[in-house]
Amino acid sequence: MTVSSTAGVLLVPLLVSAAVCPCVTAGAIHGRGVRWTTLAEARPIVAALGDSAPPALRGAARSGDDARWLEWLEARDADIRRRIATGDEDSVINLMLYGTGFTRQPRATGAVAASAPNGRVDGVMDGRLADLVEAIEAPGADERLRFARQVVERHGIAVGPSSREATRRYLLEVRSRVMAENDRYMRRLAEVPRSDPAQARAMNATLYRDRGLSSDTSVRVDFALDQALSAVRGMGEPAQRRLDRVGIVGPGLDFVDKAQGSDLYPVQMIQPFALADSLRRLDISRHPVLTTLDISPRVMAHLRDARRHATTRQPYRLSVAIEQDIARSRPDPAMVEYWRRFGDRIGTPMTSDLRTASASPVRARSVDVRPEVVRDITGVELNIVLERLADSHPSRQFDLIVATNVLIYYDTAEQALAAGNIAGMLRPGGLLMTNQPVPAVAACGLSPLLIMSVAFDRVPSAAGSHERGDSIFVYRKGSS
Repeated sequence: MTVSSTAGVLLVPLLVSAAVCPCVTAGAIHGRGVRWTTLAEARPIVAALGDSAPPALRGAARSGDDARWLEWLEARDADIRRRIATGDEDSVINLMLYGTGFTRQPRATGAVAASAPNGRVDGVMDGRLADLVEAIEAPGADERLRFARQVVERHGIAVGPSSREATRRYLLEVRSRVMAENDRYMRRLAEVPRSDPAQARAMNATLYRDRGLSSDTSVRVDFALDQALSAVRGMGEPAQRRLDRVGIVGPGLDFVDKAQGSDLYPVQMIQPFALADSLRRLDISRHPVLTTLDISPRVMAHLRDARRHATTRQPYRLSVAIEQDIARSRPDPAMVEYWRRFGDRIGTPMTSDLRTASASPVRARSVDVRPEVVRDITGVELNIVLERLADSHPSRQFDLIVATNVLIYYDTAEQALAAGNIAGMLRPGGLLMTNQPVPAVAACGLSPLLIMSVAFDRVPSAAGSHERGDSIFVYRKGSS
């Protein structure tokens, strides 16, 4: 095996053969153009998982009873969809802790805690809570504050001065839950022996399996995908067929960046535009057509609005922000270069109207995406764990499917089922790119092609410094 690295990027080619899942009769088709995973499609995957599959899933898969299988699917789908509301609450708390548009309080970060007396940030936390409660009473046109208000109102609270204490108690309760969950995740990681890297990887892969399904995202993972696409192009992968039809599982929304606290611009969708830009710049596709597959109605509504505006030839204003060079964090030079050229193949760079103070932790630039690029992006509401597109005609299969910051929210069995559905929507030889390793890949007809580690920034520490980044796993679907 040859391993090479450049500009903070580690390339590990992987050559592993894989069997292909048989394609069988379609399951029940939903009105939105998707269908359930069939029992026949799931069986090889469940068998490959063995005892790691939950008993209820093993029983449903082994029964041979389609009615029992459908019962399991519907129950699991309801459980997964309930996590959307919890994820919406998580987004509001991220706004409370890290947003800058509604408060003058510093962001509730580790750096603030380290500089506070005795490491306490009670004053900052209480101040941010009070400011958010007051702000959502009069949100104006601020999309984030209006969304936060809707989340509160879902719980029967009529937001206003007379119910301010009820709003405060509710948000305090949600904040306590989120922080307790974060502590639980950290304990999970700490319990893994340092001498067992395999166990650590397994724990990381399913860390948020019981967390709310948050739609929050940022541009960093799109930089990692850009680097991975460049590496795949260098391997000659798209030479036989260009990557023109692209699926994106869970594109998410840039609501508030948990690292930078960037709520300086309207809520936006980044990944479809970032991919379209990279595919064009790398000459992997001259005219990519993208389909987003997301379980969140809010994500789908945002895309519909963008497409509606594009029909009247309105561009989509996209703002990208990265951290400033500061003593505690220095962005990787390749990340900075990606940011500087972001969007140049899909739109027009604009003079940013974002007001960032000299002490702001970010630098930002804006791009007006051309309306025709927006119209090339469509959306389908879909639960990737249990559903796939109903139309399986070869001409409508994907050349590439991207699923980043998605699989970590599911357990091993659900990840494998999701991978099976993704493989079922790929054309033979098509690629899956994700930032999570996929279990039971051979049972899904996928084979590992590449692992790529990408650095975002370098952070000083007592031991010197360490890089923060992500890894992209690339899989290829076997020939039919």
